[in-house]
Amino acid sequence: MEGEARVKLSQQIIEVGWRLVKSELTDGTSGNISARCGDGTSVLMTPTGQDYRTLTERDLVQVEIESGRATGRWKPTSEWRLHVAIYQARPDINAVIHHHSTWASAVAVARKTIPVLLDEAADIGPIPTATYAPSASPELAEVVLRELGSCGNAVLLANHGVVVVGRHLAEAMRRALEVERLAKIYIGAEILGGAHPLEDADVSRNRAFFETYRAGTPDGEVATDLPPLVDQAGARG
Repeated sequence: MEGEARVKLSQQIIEVGWRLVKSELTDGTSGNISARCGDGTSVLMTPTGQDYRTLTERDLVQVEIESGRATGRWKPTSEWRLHVAIYQARPDINAVIHHHSTWASAVAVARKTIPVLLDEAADIGPIPTATYAPSASPELAEVVLRELGSCGNAVLLANHGVVVVGRHLAEAMRRALEVERLAKIYIGAEILGGAHPLEDADVSRNRAFFETYRAGTPDGEVATDLPPLVDQAGARG
């Protein structure tokens, strides 16, 4: 992957890293981000041990989906197996974000499933917690794939964190934020006496509505929009 396409994808990954930090979903070097390259045979991902706030385009690593062969100045994120496994299993997915946000991680430690509690949450669906597996292990990729299935959008990692997927980085980032919001609502509802999930029929109805509504969005214009996190002076906020 060369030229303008790589530059654009690199900039989007770096932007998502800044958004994760700015939104307090992660800090420092924790978590990882990847996106499928235009050639469909490789992904661009964050390196291991690099702070999101100082990340540059040259720091990103390109990894072949089938072989796992990495090209770049640094090693890929330690969770590269997880990312590659998702792209292998889900051709509909073009972006993966793994983070360690506080509230979602709390639910993951409790090993609970966040049910569909709000109309708009039907887009993500239930958010299960995968069986515990060590970080960066092949077993972790296996348990995450088991919970994601063919149409899942988010999975909690027992005693670890969160994985969200999307058709592009903007969608994955929106879902990363939404999972943390839903985790807060779920915990709050449980404290107040217990959460009352939507019925399956209502979830299906809401999902159909949002899919129909979303279908009218030009995929190359609004749906993938990820405006830079810069202020009027050109400095990141």
